[in-house]
Amino acid sequence: MMLGGAFIARLGDDDDDDRGITLAVIGAETLDLPAELGRFRIERHSEWALGRLRREVRERGRNAVLVLHDSGTGELIARQAPSWSNELMRELTARAMQIRLEASGLDPQRLAEIQAPFALTVHEAAPRAGRGERIAAFVALSLTLMGLFTGLSYIFVSVTGEKQNRLAEQVISAIPPQAWIDGKIVGLSGVSIVGILNLILSGLVFLGVSRLLWGWSIPLPTSIERPDLLLAALGLIFLGFLFWFTFITAVAAIIDDPQNSNRNQLLFLPMVAMVPAFLAVSDPNAAWIRTLSILPPTSAGVLPARLLVTDVPWWEAMLSTALLIGAILVLRRLAGRVFRLGMLMYGKEPSWAEVRRWMREAG
Repeated sequence: MMLGGAFIARLGDDDDDDRGITLAVIGAETLDLPAELGRFRIERHSEWALGRLRREVRERGRNAVLVLHDSGTGELIARQAPSWSNELMRELTARAMQIRLEASGLDPQRLAEIQAPFALTVHEAAPRAGRGERIAAFVALSLTLMGLFTGLSYIFVSVTGEKQNRLAEQVISAIPPQAWIDGKIVGLSGVSIVGILNLILSGLVFLGVSRLLWGWSIPLPTSIERPDLLLAALGLIFLGFLFWFTFITAVAAIIDDPQNSNRNQLLFLPMVAMVPAFLAVSDPNAAWIRTLSILPPTSAGVLPARLLVTDVPWWEAMLSTALLIGAILVLRRLAGRVFRLGMLMYGKEPSWAEVRRWMREAG
């Protein structure tokens, strides 16, 4: 679908893009326009032809008409605002500046030297935050968000469906609730990861074909030469799946009717926790970003983004990983207790006070 859309967009491009845009101009002598201005081909017309040219624009016989006034302003007449209007304005601005310089007697070369910006060259000792790294981080976070969304929807539908179909009593009588919840979390985490791998494979195929057909390319991140960083980021993303899938499994177990429950809003908590991760791409070393990269539940998204775009001290990565694993183990035990009791309750949803009591009893 992406390749088809790109191909259709290519076919739908303005036919004049490659050959240039023919532009009827009234008052071309005001700026002494040449026959070609950038990619615009200039057709000079007198002011008496304005009515005819307007009619041709209305009847789609002409792209646009440019009217230049002696006051240094102009009008562009078109059926709709063309995509190249800003480009035309830049060309006209440059031409007008050249005319003004010639009229003032200033040397254009000298003026360019005066306006030249200060040349500052930046040498990075450990380059990691280039355009390629930022693109890789955004792609990784987007895939993570899609994987979370898919996995959470699977878990939510699975748990609430089993509860409504009254299958919970039969399953809990056959296997321990903790084994049941563990199986759901691990299995659906695997399904989400397979979905992400499919997206990655499709993206690679799309980039390969695009490079062959149209010469498209994206800068590769330097972290591709560091497989340890990529593996660490993937490991943290997987731990994030386990954390949130455990949480949502417990939430789904205490929902009696998914169509009417206001607890469905808790499904958006993982999405909210991913927001700082996208902000971390542009400012990975801010104090609040570093803090969120250590503390769960935001660490599963923020720390992978920081690993891809900057150097992260080893102790921050180790501490973040340890805290995230600890949070998963604690949440797993609490979720198992809530899951067992919640799946057996019908007719009403347990109150938050009851849920807190179950969690205390689980400890």
